[in-house]
Amino acid sequence: MSEGEVVEQLVEFTNILLLGVSVFFTVVSAYIAALNYFIGQAAFIARFLAFLFVTVVLLMLGAVMMGGQLSHEGLIARLDELNQQGALSAAGRALLANSADRPIFGIGLSLDDSVRLGVWTVSAVIYASLFYLTFFHRWRPDIVPVSLQPANADQTD
Repeated sequence: MSEGEVVEQLVEFTNILLLGVSVFFTVVSAYIAALNYFIGQAAFIARFLAFLFVTVVLLMLGAVMMGGQLSHEGLIARLDELNQQGALSAAGRALLANSADRPIFGIGLSLDDSVRLGVWTVSAVIYASLFYLTFFHRWRPDIVPVSLQPANADQTD
């Protein structure tokens, strides 16, 4: 694989990562809306099945992201091979620098590692929050009762 192909794939990987975050946000938002409007007041078995469903969806998304993570590591390894051969341009060296360990907040993480750690940490915290919201939070309906009154027959426009 040439450097140009690797660089192109790494740039595309950024788009895939952002798409994955977008899908995650959509799934979590839809589930929270469902909790507010009907799952929150449902019987335990319905809440359990809804949580099981969202768990399966998030696990599938996580599996896809793990596959992407492995592909990303392979692409970085290829850039490292090209760098050892002295055949890497400035663009390739810049992308390779993202995987180099740098002290960030006193922790020696690469930029790639810090993004990866952030995504997995936020995902775990949100999943734990969904667990709490599904099984322990007492939901109150967010619906305001509305009453319709018939129009007065004496009124004219």
